[in-house]
Amino acid sequence: MNAPRAVLVGATVLCIAVAATGGAVGQEQVTLTVSVTDQDGDTVGGVTVEAAWETESGETGTASGTTASNGNVLLDVPEGANVELDVDDDAYVRNRPLRVADASETAVALGVTRSGTATVTVVDDRNRSQGDATVTVREDGRTVDRGETGDDGTYETARVERGAYEVRVVKPGYFAAEREVTVERNTEATVAIERGTATLDVRALDDHFDPPAPIETGAVRVSSSVYDGEVSVSEGTATLNVPVNAVYAVEVVKDGYDASTERVRVRESSASVNATAQRTPTLSVTPANERVLVGETTRVTVRNAYDERVAGATVEVDGEAVGETDDRGEVDVTIPSTGNRTIVARDGSVASDPVTVEGVDTAADADGGDAPGTTDGSSPGFGSVSAVLALLAVGAASRIRGR
Repeated sequence: MNAPRAVLVGATVLCIAVAATGGAVGQEQVTLTVSVTDQDGDTVGGVTVEAAWETESGETGTASGTTASNGNVLLDVPEGANVELDVDDDAYVRNRPLRVADASETAVALGVTRSGTATVTVVDDRNRSQGDATVTVREDGRTVDRGETGDDGTYETARVERGAYEVRVVKPGYFAAEREVTVERNTEATVAIERGTATLDVRALDDHFDPPAPIETGAVRVSSSVYDGEVSVSEGTATLNVPVNAVYAVEVVKDGYDASTERVRVRESSASVNATAQRTPTLSVTPANERVLVGETTRVTVRNAYDERVAGATVEVDGEAVGETDDRGEVDVTIPSTGNRTIVARDGSVASDPVTVEGVDTAADADGGDAPGTTDGSSPGFGSVSAVLALLAVGAASRIRGR
């Protein structure tokens, strides 16, 4: 055999070994002698036994084999692996795999049971078929099978071990119903369900505040696959009777508010949920003066939807940014020219409605009064020079009158 051919053959053998062991290359193998017996203790031949495992290193793999007439089958698995054994057969079944921990060379007894199915029909209290009902089959409190009824109100279980089971049926808007069903080869059972309601209390809260504050008026909207309604809020609370066993989306409905959707599951007793909302983000701009001497400043205050002063908001004059508000939500804005100047505040994606300040040429045309909106404490719209000139003029006039 030449060298390239030897390499190729060697690689092929390695691939086959990896496939046979589920990738556990170099892992020591042990043989499980699996003996399959039925519910009467009799050995069962011709049954396919499947093994699935995971090693300590996280490697996984599978193996399978068919029992001989004596009910035995040999399966090679990695030593020390955790192995699950199950059967794949038309006549026999296990509800759960058999777990073998820390596999070693040993004999394993694998019990099986003849399989059966149950066709569950769900009806209401008027004997009408009910689709979209959830059917759960339990054995000793553990779920064995689960599914939904079709349009005809029926659900056929998977193949399960023959025996007694608890069948539970639930559908949104109906009380859950349970009954014991003995599954044979082919079993039929009918389960009746009744409509029902439960109380849902909704608290409407404004979570802008900490702790959240009640939203005293407005409404809440509650909806699900079986209910859709809107109820007024009174003193921050709304109470509804809603169908049981359903998941509801709950929202606050109030002009000027943006609501968050809360979800709550209502089972068969009273439930409650907090529904939150906040005022729709807005900004408002308040200039200290309506008319300002050209070249002078007016103080602009920016507030949010809660009438709180907003720091860090950008203020624009005629579309050009001129400054940001300080910690008090204020900024001094210079009026650059005569005529109506448009002032807008922006904070992220939120913009205020525009307000207009008129730029004027003479001090006589500017606003009078105190000067909260100026940088130097003079009358609104006046700079320091204008203020001094005005005071000198007043003094001169007084001296002339006094002569």
